[in-house]
Amino acid sequence: MVNIGSADDPPLVSDEKLQTRFRNIMIKYLDDVKKHVVRDHKALAALSRRNAEAYVKSGEILEDRQSNFEKQSKAQEKLVSNTQILCDILGSEMPELAEKEGLDSLSSGTIGLVKTGEYLRGQGEGPGIWEDEEERRFYENLVDLKGKVPAVLLEDGKKKKGEADEQAKNKDVDLPNGVTSEDKGERPGQPVESTPRETDDQSTAIVNKTVGAQVDTLLARLPELQHKDAVDQLALEFCFLNSKASRNRLIKAMQDVPKGRTDLLPLYARLVATLGQYLPDIPQGLISYLDEEFRSLQRRKQKEFLGQVRTSNIRYLAELTKFGVVPEHVIFHCFKVSLDDFSRMNIEIIGNLLENCGRYLLRNPETAPRMASFLETLGRKKAAQHLGQQERMVLENAMYYVDPPPRPAIQQKERTPMELFVRKLVYLDMNKRNYPKILKSIRKLHWEEPEVVRILESVFSKPAKVKYGNIHLLALLVSALYRYHHDFVVNIIDNSLERITIGLEQNDFKFNQERIADVKYLGELYNYKMVDSPVIFDTLYRIVTFGHEGGTPIPGKICPLDLPDDFFRIRLVCTMLDTCGVCFDRGNSKKKLDFFLTFFQYYIHTKDPMPMDIDFLVHDTYALTRPQWKLATDLEEAARLFSETVAQNYKVQDGSKAAEPEDDGESSSSEDELEDDALGEGEEDQFSSEEAEAAVDNTDQDAEPESEEEEERIIVTRQEEERDPEAEAEFDRAFEKIMAESLESRKFERKAMFDVPLPMRRTTREPTAAEDRENNAAASNTMAFSLMTKRGNRQQTRTIDLPSDSSFAIAMRSQQQAEREEQQRIKNLVLNYDLGDDNDLNDGCKGNEKRTSSKPEKASTSRGFRARKLQLSDVDW
Repeated sequence: MVNIGSADDPPLVSDEKLQTRFRNIMIKYLDDVKKHVVRDHKALAALSRRNAEAYVKSGEILEDRQSNFEKQSKAQEKLVSNTQILCDILGSEMPELAEKEGLDSLSSGTIGLVKTGEYLRGQGEGPGIWEDEEERRFYENLVDLKGKVPAVLLEDGKKKKGEADEQAKNKDVDLPNGVTSEDKGERPGQPVESTPRETDDQSTAIVNKTVGAQVDTLLARLPELQHKDAVDQLALEFCFLNSKASRNRLIKAMQDVPKGRTDLLPLYARLVATLGQYLPDIPQGLISYLDEEFRSLQRRKQKEFLGQVRTSNIRYLAELTKFGVVPEHVIFHCFKVSLDDFSRMNIEIIGNLLENCGRYLLRNPETAPRMASFLETLGRKKAAQHLGQQERMVLENAMYYVDPPPRPAIQQKERTPMELFVRKLVYLDMNKRNYPKILKSIRKLHWEEPEVVRILESVFSKPAKVKYGNIHLLALLVSALYRYHHDFVVNIIDNSLERITIGLEQNDFKFNQERIADVKYLGELYNYKMVDSPVIFDTLYRIVTFGHEGGTPIPGKICPLDLPDDFFRIRLVCTMLDTCGVCFDRGNSKKKLDFFLTFFQYYIHTKDPMPMDIDFLVHDTYALTRPQWKLATDLEEAARLFSETVAQNYKVQDGSKAAEPEDDGESSSSEDELEDDALGEGEEDQFSSEEAEAAVDNTDQDAEPESEEEEERIIVTRQEEERDPEAEAEFDRAFEKIMAESLESRKFERKAMFDVPLPMRRTTREPTAAEDRENNAAASNTMAFSLMTKRGNRQQTRTIDLPSDSSFAIAMRSQQQAEREEQQRIKNLVLNYDLGDDNDLNDGCKGNEKRTSSKPEKASTSRGFRARKLQLSDVDW
């Protein structure tokens, strides 16, 4: 048994049984005291939490609550101290009160150390507090100053030093001149003591000046911090210069962060957290300053120029929070004040807080419930308020970063070995040198299997998965496969057109790259003659006019699928024209492209002013397709030019010759160059004879320019389809049966009355003798016309006479004269043409016989061409 008195005192009870009994009573009493200590500790913790919540709600704690809390805290400290004494006497263990330091930090404002490794992964299986291991080490692995700095230089070391000085005063200390402490007490008036005191004061002044200079040098290095090792070294050096004045100067220096240096905030926060382990007045002073600054900025909400100061203040608080320095009620007070006044400024504050310390607060077990409640309240308020697009994006991005929505892992699509092989060939391996080998490999596949055809069709219909520079090679493979698999290529073209239309219907920005690749692919297919120019122009007009009312963009009318500030359709058109626009440089295609370019510049001016990149893209496209084109500068000029072009193209011209048939098959020089370049790239790896014929047949068939004077010669080679005789016979029987049934059904129908209107211009007939006399009698002043009338179902004609000098009669007479001359002219041409053929066949006829007109020149000197039948359009009237 441990005796309380000195070692020489006798025991109070000499009987061992009585001693044992008394010891058991004290142990039972100690157990009850331990329970009482734990119970009071929990009650004090609950009171601390209630005070913190009250402070967040109202911004202050009532005096009676504060005084009650302080009274209970002092009583708890005394109880814990006495319990510790009893435990030491009785050899028992003190109950665990490890949470007390954390609770004190929440209530009294002292620092709370971060628990390392406890929530690296956070709660559950979701994302952790930190992004990676390096960030966790930065915020959690702080330097332990007690192991590297003498304890006398720290705050607790100073307290021990003060106690040692008091004990030294009570002991005998040798003084100069051999005077003892007793002598000093007996002779207080001796002048011996004056000289050492003056010397100490002078030494202290010199030392203080030296320390001040060192502190200045140390503080000047603060803006130069770049990594955590430099921060830790600075903290160690400061501990050797530790004093209250030095700490105050350090606090002031860290309050004045250089303007725009937000990169220093995490480093400053680490320095505060490192020193705050043993020097608590540093974090307390800095947090008090930041809290007061936040409240001051809230009172000055209308000051827009303080935006950078607000951002720095919030970032500073957030970084200190992640080090566990800022009390819980302070940071949540910032959240509450910003949420109550849901202005644009406070929305940015909430966004900054959430992005910088929101995940830490949500994943920290001590703050997780309160943070989850705040996020729920914020979500409801965001849904209820009518916020702008920018503010809504700020909140949504911050909330998704803090608490991302749960979503299942992306499952990889299972693909067959054949599909993997084809995708590797086309998407990964294909380049300018090996595409002939890839074509050979693709042709060797089992095209008779529908699954293989489906895989190839899927691969060739997605040009976005090919490198952008290899899209023309994909089109070249399609052109080479056209000779052998006609239906397959048709499906590829249909899919490409369908994807372009779907992109216009959806207008989703995440498919923009795919849409550009689809348009580029279609242009390359035109370059390799897989589609005709009407397909290209139809696609261009669809891109520009899709979704607009009446098919024409009108300034002021907003189309949801083509907003005035959406310029992506312009990029699509420029991509198409850059790919194949140089091919439309002659003939009817040139006129069509000129008309479209006029309409396109009108469409451009119906939108908002173009950004610089789109403006450069448009100028480059016009410079490539029409170098001499002068772009319109405003909407009025573009609309005027477009109206003039429309009037010029659709004006009805009487007596004009028939329009030239469109000759899309005619190749321009630009097309020939493209084809030669594309087919010349694979000379290193030669095609086999059959494949070379297939690849070149579709691209160089019309490469030689045809003269306009020569006879048209069109050669069409197409694989003859195999017909099944049984199917043909079955079709003939079904057709005969349908015809017989049709005749039977209409045999007994009543015939409809033949009611055909009379022609507008009747055939000229020979006048009778009576009519000739009538005409001769009235030829001088009248002209006969036929007037058709209708009564019921009967139609009748009457002859009326109009004055011959009337404008209608004069015009009709002139028209009839022109028709007669035209008919006579055609008749003479036909007769002379037949007469010339007869002269060639009859060599024995007289050669000197005169003809009424000269023999017309033949259309072509080559007799190998097939003669065509003369048509009206061949005669130049």
